[in-house]
Amino acid sequence: MAQIESSKIRNIALVGHEGAGETTLLESILKEAGVINRMGHVKDHNTVSDFDPDEKNAEKSYSCSTVSFPYENLYFNLLDIPGSPDLIGEALTGLHAVESALVCVDATGGIKANTRKTWKVAAQLGLPRIIAITRLDADNTDFWRSLDEIKKEFGNRCIPLYIPDGSGASFTKVFSTLHDKEVTEETKRIYDQIVESIVETDDELMERYLEGEGIREEDLIKAFKTALLTGSLFPVMATAAEVGIGTKDLLHILTELAPAHNEIPRKVYKGTEEIPLNDVNGFVGYVYKTASDEFVTRVSYVRVLSGTLASHASFINRRSGNCEKPSHLFKVLGKEHADINMAVAGDLIAIPRVADMHAGDVITDSKTDVRMEETQFPVPMVSVAVRPKTRKDEQKIGSALKELENDDGTFHVHTDTQTGDLVISGMSDAHLKLMLNKLKRRQKVEVEVLPPKIPYKETITKGIKNVEYTHKKQSGGAGQYGKVIIDIEPLGHGEGYEFVDKIHGGVIDAVFRSSVDKGVQAKMAEGILAGHPVTDVRVILVDGKTHSVDSKDIAFQVAGREAFKKAFLQCSPVLLEPIVQIEVNFQADHMGDIIGDLNSRRAKILSSDNMGSSATVKALVPLAEIQSYQAQLKSITRGEGSYSIDFDHYDYVPPNVQKRIIASYESGQD
Repeated sequence: MAQIESSKIRNIALVGHEGAGETTLLESILKEAGVINRMGHVKDHNTVSDFDPDEKNAEKSYSCSTVSFPYENLYFNLLDIPGSPDLIGEALTGLHAVESALVCVDATGGIKANTRKTWKVAAQLGLPRIIAITRLDADNTDFWRSLDEIKKEFGNRCIPLYIPDGSGASFTKVFSTLHDKEVTEETKRIYDQIVESIVETDDELMERYLEGEGIREEDLIKAFKTALLTGSLFPVMATAAEVGIGTKDLLHILTELAPAHNEIPRKVYKGTEEIPLNDVNGFVGYVYKTASDEFVTRVSYVRVLSGTLASHASFINRRSGNCEKPSHLFKVLGKEHADINMAVAGDLIAIPRVADMHAGDVITDSKTDVRMEETQFPVPMVSVAVRPKTRKDEQKIGSALKELENDDGTFHVHTDTQTGDLVISGMSDAHLKLMLNKLKRRQKVEVEVLPPKIPYKETITKGIKNVEYTHKKQSGGAGQYGKVIIDIEPLGHGEGYEFVDKIHGGVIDAVFRSSVDKGVQAKMAEGILAGHPVTDVRVILVDGKTHSVDSKDIAFQVAGREAFKKAFLQCSPVLLEPIVQIEVNFQADHMGDIIGDLNSRRAKILSSDNMGSSATVKALVPLAEIQSYQAQLKSITRGEGSYSIDFDHYDYVPPNVQKRIIASYESGQD
């Protein structure tokens, strides 16, 4: 495959809410560009970008797909970004790899949660945004109504460059607002509004316009591109991708307005110094996606930010420090890969068979030691415990889950040190189901899914003195004997455990005093009320007795265990539960429902803030009360709410809840 000139490359991400038609629009673009002879369809499972078996089965995009192709005198790399809010991690890394975003707004459903999210991310990255109103051939659609919604959400800077001749079945073609001017009062009014919006962004054009001079279309387009690059204007296009209306005109606008690889300022860090990426001469690449196929072949998708990378040339992963030497470099068209000898700045390529590569990694040549700001992923909202079904799966599950974690920054895996659960966390139940499907299909590992155990703790609320326990065992041979007398008293929250030896003289040999401590700690780890570890207790060994023949380590361990249990149950024991600080983000009109639902979960509201159309509530809430919160939040906010949690402290479990937890434990259900 011939090498491409950097200046000719255009990298664009198609983003929007799930179902907004990004995949269909991409398919229509490929047909118009002559890349494919016949459009595929999502429902027919034959589109270029949705080639993964999970995507075909669900008839929706689950991962960022790369589609590279030439058109006219340019070379386009388009990313089909999944529209589900659960898969926002794909958008976060994918948008780092491009210079502009094509934002799809469904004329039948309007602007939804993920459209707002991806618009915001693109704005933070300084990416120009081009808006395509999709499905305008559907019944009950109206371009001008959709445009009004877009302007209300994203501002009056959203300017229609191509408008439809009608809506629904009457939509047959689009008109340019700049040159297809049928001389009617309405079209002249639209033309004048568009021109005024454009010239307002350029002082020279404004002066010429005010002097009554006619402004050429090429000057307007040039000014529009400058305004697009600075975030002053956003073009809006009318499309109906299924029937190909507006696709050619959209491609024309992308050709005219989409920025080249070096037109969007990017920063990198050399040590602690921040420098412009355009000042870097060596090779720098950003890994925007990693994945394994059914044959467990690792593929890393890389945006070349600077310099060149030749096939068989070495590079260094700045996260791991590993030096890698890929055997192949590929250009990508969905699942099709074409060998290339060299990648240049602006290229989006695939590198196979590099084991330790993560989405978000920065790779460079040996002389170009730079890094980028780390991609910030949202905190996963839903967790479940998983247990491998077979012994064979036990041996594979750790590495298999770790690989999935490396591919998706919103998917986390950890072992709870207290409960022993292997816990996976993601953005939703659907997200976790998708990851477990990948685990089964790609890694052949099956698991049982369980609710994760809440890491309760047990403690006491008062002390007691002189609790005695004697362990005696005679079985014909050498016996066991150990007598201990202990005091116990509560410590402050978070102080843990303290063992105090107050034995005077030789009533208990020094070697056996540590045995008492060991026995107490064993019982604390095991739990007494409901099988949860004991904390915040001071144990004082005050007296005891040994036997010259039968006393031994095990005897005093048992005596320590049982004395502690006996004392613990007399000290008004209670359960402690983890309290987390939750921050919930949602549309402001749901404020009452959100606060009401949190109050029903024993939450303590800390603050509630309105910020225009959005709102945030912060609260302290028991972890046990929000295990199913994501589903309820989704229901309340129609999928637009999100939340994050951070551990705050442990607090006493209310008596009625404690009674239920203990009963469940005693019945063997815990």
